[in-house]
Order: sequence, then structure tokens, then C-alpha cells
Amino acid sequence: MKLTHQSKQLKLHQKATCLLELLKKAQSRQSHWEQELYNYRAASWDQTIKLMYSSENELLIMIARMNDIQKRILRSYHWLILDLYEITEDFLLPINLLHF
Repeated sequence: MKLTHQSKQLKLHQKATCLLELLKKAQSRQSHWEQELYNYRAASWDQTIKLMYSSENELLIMIARMNDIQKRILRSYHWLILDLYEITEDFLLPINLLHF
């Protein structure tokens, strides 16, 4: 494997790791907002969570935003994996050549 391929592959792996960390954080935030929505629906009118948000729509909007963020991260990850596949597809190990 050429050094340029190795450096590109390393950079793509680093980007993939970063994207996966961002995805975990986005999933965690979405879980938080879903829990807030659950608590909001279960609370009576005078509890503090009802006073924190003016309506249920605020929480639903936050959950929708988290869904959109996760979708964008996954789309970026998809393209990154395709780029990584193209790099590795161009490279054949000498042992692989024995089978041809």
C-alpha cells in the first residue's frame, strides 16, 4: 500500500471515529429530550416541568432537530465509508494476487 493511501485511510478512520462520537452525543441528547417529553406529559399543570416549557411542541421540535442531526451524521458516515472502500479496493495484497 502506498504511503498516500495509508495516510488517506488513517484520516478517514479518524473522521469516522469523530462522526461516531458525534452520533453517540446526538443520540444521548435525543434520549434526554424524549425523557423530558415523557415527564412533561406525565406532570400535572403546576409542576415545574410544565412551567419550564410553554407547550409540548417545544420538546417535539427539539426531538425532530436531533433526528435531523443524526440523519446528517449518518449520511456523512455513509460517504466516508464509500471513500474508504474505494481506497482499499485499489489496493491488492500480494497474497490476494495468488488467487487470480
